[in-house]
Amino acid sequence: MHFEFTPITMEYVKEIDDWDFSGFAEEVMMTPYIESYEKDKSLKGPAGCDGFVAMRDGEPVGLFEFNLKGNRLEIGLALRPDLVGKGSGADYVRQGIAFGVQYYDSNIDVVELVVDASNKAAIRVYEKVGFTSIVEDDKEIEMKMEL
Repeated sequence: MHFEFTPITMEYVKEIDDWDFSGFAEEVMMTPYIESYEKDKSLKGPAGCDGFVAMRDGEPVGLFEFNLKGNRLEIGLALRPDLVGKGSGADYVRQGIAFGVQYYDSNIDVVELVVDASNKAAIRVYEKVGFTSIVEDDKEIEMKMEL
């Protein structure tokens, strides 16, 4: 499955905000985008990240967020709820990371993310792609992947 990535817009922020997640992920945090837009018309996500919408066949199917910190790329991501568990997670993660590395055109050698410790399916996908756990507690797992 092939994904195209495009910068997030307010239209996409509102659409993603309406996605109905259940279980470990009750919602994707879209409030920072809305607040930054109201403040200065920029669209910055959590911790000032850059947001991109993953598109497939002209439809928004995911969100990928990036924070570049030196040689590290911190990511956050979500796949539209109706696509979760359909076998496209590893491709989605790989393509999103490849897009981020190309977009920032920097000497990125580490990709990091934080995942809810109860999200076993996502953890398996991240491990399949090449992430390893570096810090764990009862609530979250910090993972990294060397490029």
